Amino acid sequence: MENTVDLGVVQIHKKVIGDIAAAAIKEIPGVQLASFGFIGSIAEAFGYKNYPAVTVTIDKDTQVSLEIRVIIHYGMNIPQVARQIQDVIAAAVEEAVDIHLKEINVNIQAIERPSL
Repeated sequence: MENTVDLGVVQIHKKVIGDIAAAAIKEIPGVQLASFGFIGSIAEAFGYKNYPAVTVTIDKDTQVSLEIRVIIHYGMNIPQVARQIQDVIAAAVEEAVDIHLKEINVNIQAIERPSL
């Protein structure tokens, strides 16, 4: 006789994975999510987290991929920062929801000079 009880299925919405990725980006100095204007600002003002810069895709084999659109500060090594973004997001998602991401595509949308 088994001593375990199956209590059901745990489902994780892809928005949750996007939220985890967006939070992980905030930990990297000189990197921010690309913003997409006024509508996102209004949504955030009402407490709704909307990250149009993060796209989560689940393929037919149920493998999860991410596309992250970011802005980085001028003078940073772009390939090195992109690898750091991939590493940080992969670690955060694996730790939080125990999902191994198939791929993390980093799309540099702009370079900004830090304000003084």
